[in-house]
Amino acid sequence: MKKKLLAMLGVTVLLVSSLAGCSSGSKTSETAAPAAEETTTEESTESADGQKTIAFVPKQLGNPYFAAVQDAVEAAAEENGFLFETSAPDSSVDIDKQISICDAYVSKGVDVLILIANDSTALKDVTDKAMEKGIAVFTVDSGVDGDNYVSYIGTDNYAGGQMAAQWMGENVKGQVAVIDGAGGNKATTDRFNGFMDKIKDYPDIEVVTSDYGNGDMATSMTVAENFITAYPDLAGIFTCDDIMAQGAGQAIQAAGKKDQVTICGFDGSPDGAQAIIDGLIDATIAQTPANMGKTAVEEAVKYLNGEDVEKTINTPIEVVYADNAEDYLNWH
Repeated sequence: MKKKLLAMLGVTVLLVSSLAGCSSGSKTSETAAPAAEETTTEESTESADGQKTIAFVPKQLGNPYFAAVQDAVEAAAEENGFLFETSAPDSSVDIDKQISICDAYVSKGVDVLILIANDSTALKDVTDKAMEKGIAVFTVDSGVDGDNYVSYIGTDNYAGGQMAAQWMGENVKGQVAVIDGAGGNKATTDRFNGFMDKIKDYPDIEVVTSDYGNGDMATSMTVAENFITAYPDLAGIFTCDDIMAQGAGQAIQAAGKKDQVTICGFDGSPDGAQAIIDGLIDATIAQTPANMGKTAVEEAVKYLNGEDVEKTINTPIEVVYADNAEDYLNWH
């Protein structure tokens, strides 16, 4: 069981928010990074007609959220005349594979690296290397430690966690549990911390336990089963993404406790919205991954043209529940 003691000051929540999709279109030169050991060139990937290359490295294959970011990055890259390449690990906990992929793109000499980091600390060295080589690094959704990158585009995840706590505090009384993502995942850690800090404002709620779900539905189902075994009076579960929320929902439903346990996820995915409509979960905090991907490319264009770029660009977030779930059956 993971235990976290949080000492950050509570702040008011502001409404300010992967399968690597199949590549298509004439601008896409390839869909996988070469193995690092196969990459020897230190030259730019700029083509003979002056096209520059954007490489996109999400956390993992098989996650629709990251696919939504990728689709937007690829479309914006093509619209702005870039070549586009992408590759990703099979799992969000395969940090070494993500580092290897980024290393290969750095060695290849792409012009822009757009990264959703699996581990904010572990990926820092390779992003530092990229910046030192003149590759413009943009982090999306989940950033890296330090400030040696061009820009972070994504949710204020701490504020999103607070938004979830506020919704939970207004809709639940009693014992609550939390399912975090994976250790080292900055995005889900910030959501966890924001939730834990804000939930202190609600004396009728007691957070009794937490554990890692690793962004996996089956793992989160098992975690939720353990929660309700240890705490049969459990009243609520907050999960740091929608995949984990659905796993928790399946466990609660199988235990016959759906009317007892309220579940709030995070992402605002189409599957999460459908789960709300179906009654499997109760709410989610919606992000805008398509907006993130498009914005990352637009900021890359500005940067390469010598224009100023904001260091942090927070994209919108919103609570999704039964009344507005149909509006989120497609990614925003």
